[in-house]
Amino acid sequence: MFAGWTAEDFDAMTEPGLGPRMERIRARIQPKFIQLAEHFEPWLAEKLGVPMHTHVAKHARRTVNPPESTWVAFSSDPRGYKKHPHFQIGLFATHVFAVFGYIDEGVDKAAFGARVSAESEDIFPMLPGDFAVIEDHTLPHFKFVRDLGVDGLRRVGERLSAVKKAEMLVGRTMLRDDAVRMTGEAFVRWVEAAFTPACALYKTARSIAQD
Repeated sequence: MFAGWTAEDFDAMTEPGLGPRMERIRARIQPKFIQLAEHFEPWLAEKLGVPMHTHVAKHARRTVNPPESTWVAFSSDPRGYKKHPHFQIGLFATHVFAVFGYIDEGVDKAAFGARVSAESEDIFPMLPGDFAVIEDHTLPHFKFVRDLGVDGLRRVGERLSAVKKAEMLVGRTMLRDDAVRMTGEAFVRWVEAAFTPACALYKTARSIAQD
C-alpha cells in the first residue's frame, strides 16, 4: 500500500544541484512511485482493456539543471511513454498531480488535438470543472476546465494540433499541505477519481493511433 506523501518528499524538489536533488528523488520519491505503480498498472489495464507498463522518470537528459518536477508514467508501450498517450502521477515542490495526455514528443498528438478541437462541445461536459489543463509539463502552471470553457478547450486542441512543441495534460492537482495531510489510501482514491474520467479520452487517443 502507498505510504502517503510527507513534507520531506516535497522538500526534495528544492534541493540545490542536479546530483543532490536526484539522490533525494531516488531515495524518497521513486520508491513511492513504485508503490503507486503496483496498484495503478493493473488498475489501468483493467479499466482500459490493454496491458499497461510503468515508467519512472529518470531525467537522464539533464546535465546541469535539476528537475522541477518528477513523475511515474503509465503507457501501453513497454519501451517508453513519451511518444504515446499516457497517465502520470507526480509532484512539484508545491503540489502533486494525476493527469492524462500527450507531451511534446507524442506521435499522434496532432490528430488527437484535432479531435479535441472538433468535439470540444462533447468532451467538455465529460471533464470535471476542477480538472486542470496543463500545456507545458515542465511548468507548474495550469488552467481549470471550468475557466477554459468550451471555446478554451477548443483552442487548446487547436494548438496541440498545430504547434510541434504543444502539450495537453488533463487531470487533478493538489497543494502539498493537503497531500501531506492525506493518508496513502485516500491519495490512491483521489488518483482513481482523476484517471476515471480520463479513460474515455485515452480510448479516443488509442483509436486515433490505431487508425
